[in-house]
Amino acid sequence: MTMGDNKTVERNNYISGIDGLRAVAVLLVVAYHLKLPAAKGGLIGVTVFFVISGFLITRILMSEIENTNTINLKNFWTRRIRRLLPAVLTMLPALIFASAVINRVLFTKTCQDLLSAVFCYNNWWQIFNQVSYFENAGAPSALTHFWSLAIEAQFYVIYPLVLLAVAGFKNRKRMFVGITFTLAIGSLGLMWLLFDPAKDPSRVYYGTDTRAFSLLFGSFLAMIGEGGGGEGKIPSFLRDIVGAAAFAGIIYMAAAIDGYSSFLYKGGHGLVSVLAAFVIYAMINENSIINKSLSCYPLKWIGVRSYGIYLWHYPIILLVSGGKKTTWWMILVDILLTGILSALSYHFIETPIRRGAIGRNIKIMKSKPETPWEKKKRKRTIQRNIKVICGTAVIGVGAILCVAFVPRDTALSDINAMKKRAEDANELTSRKASELRDKNADSETGGLKRRKNLSDEEILADLNLLLIGDSIALDVTDYYYETFPNSISDTEIGRQTMESAEIYDSYVQENNWDGDGVIFALGSNGPLYDALPLLREKMGPDRPLFIITVKVPNNEWEASNNEEISKFAETTDNTYLIDWYQASEGHEEWFDEDDTHLLPEGAKAYRDKIREAVLDVFQR
Repeated sequence: MTMGDNKTVERNNYISGIDGLRAVAVLLVVAYHLKLPAAKGGLIGVTVFFVISGFLITRILMSEIENTNTINLKNFWTRRIRRLLPAVLTMLPALIFASAVINRVLFTKTCQDLLSAVFCYNNWWQIFNQVSYFENAGAPSALTHFWSLAIEAQFYVIYPLVLLAVAGFKNRKRMFVGITFTLAIGSLGLMWLLFDPAKDPSRVYYGTDTRAFSLLFGSFLAMIGEGGGGEGKIPSFLRDIVGAAAFAGIIYMAAAIDGYSSFLYKGGHGLVSVLAAFVIYAMINENSIINKSLSCYPLKWIGVRSYGIYLWHYPIILLVSGGKKTTWWMILVDILLTGILSALSYHFIETPIRRGAIGRNIKIMKSKPETPWEKKKRKRTIQRNIKVICGTAVIGVGAILCVAFVPRDTALSDINAMKKRAEDANELTSRKASELRDKNADSETGGLKRRKNLSDEEILADLNLLLIGDSIALDVTDYYYETFPNSISDTEIGRQTMESAEIYDSYVQENNWDGDGVIFALGSNGPLYDALPLLREKMGPDRPLFIITVKVPNNEWEASNNEEISKFAETTDNTYLIDWYQASEGHEEWFDEDDTHLLPEGAKAYRDKIREAVLDVFQR
């Protein structure tokens, strides 16, 4: 994200504490991507950034409208491009070269996202692209975080046009405020309405229309807030109290609320936006305690480099530690590399270009020097720029050739085999479901039928279990049916957790299923939301529910899903934990290259954990 301009705007004095708030926001995001336990909701730092950007950009636009009754769109957009693009075009070649050498899978995903990153439509690319599940396996693209830059860039294109459309009216300020507030509430409401926990939340999370409210809340504050650090109508001490409480609220939410919690989609991001606006409102008074606290040098240093830190940190984390939870010294390496590269970018790329270095150099080269000193200066400038242009050309051509000719790779070793397994498993499941419809319900099923006098194999053969799973369970299908020949394994690639209750209903209502228990093998593709209590309620109290923990080290929800699964199994009657996460620790040989999908030995081990848990329950 762009974090706005650092220079003083015409309308108001620069708010020094803004840099500190930027620093806190980017640190939350970095901590989240490093999987630090104290920042499980650190992605709300992006929401804070949006509010800051909306506030600062709107102050610039409003100042220009007040002074000229219009907006020089060409000048405004040029400044935004000059602020955004140079750092991006510096980072991308470095990422291309590094990933091509170190991690070919990451390189492949980066190449797919390049154009969307450069031309600022990455958020919609992520929503609408048809890249297959198999190509998305493993660590995400190193450019995934560009979705927020895309939203800001789109806001910078659209919002000035909205303001310009009403700039000529007499009561324009009232119209600005009314339109901005209405759009903000509409955007927030759209996020609430479109969010469906049973589906992939990408449309809601990445959509410009569903995330613009944070930028608009910042814009709203810029229009109604007091300027110039004046005392205003509200006493300074009260504004300090409100600002400090709001800041504490942001930190608490980042630490306590999971980044994929449904609460965030049902008003949580709106709450963070309002809290961030209150913090900024308190800092408008330059003498406020919170403004002075957030203006300390370490935070200011991080804050002015926060754009570069945001750009560099995620690719570095993926290249160095694979995006997985790692050791403290690997975390330290990630942080040091991020700090060094972002500082270099800020000093040698962002700052000179933002301050007009390109224009000055062109002016010097086009000048007609008269004095020896001027001639020498022009000569040095020409020589320096020839070197820069040649170096840039070599790097650019090298990156293009790399993208064009370096072989691609995927995180799964045999995609075609998995696709074939999916087709075969679906056919087998359909056949077994059809057989169920032709059977009469066993009077002894529908509960926990004891089988004490049977051998282990007889118990397993007699059981009628329903496994509801995703592509991880798909890898286990053949071994599952070897062990549970009278059971069902309903698996689907990319299945979300909230689909489980609907699938259960379909078996009960359409296939007359009245079996012995259910195995919940979901949670690899997204958060649990309310899937477990909903499924448990539909099953009733008598039928046992087995829940399998997940091993998805590249996904943010691994820890929170496993924590919720363990807690639910511990506190819910007739519900049993199958701890695949713990059982698979230290067994890298069980997994495909994405560290998630299973090779044959891993699939057998997964099946054995199910077998062990099931026998433990039905032998009692």
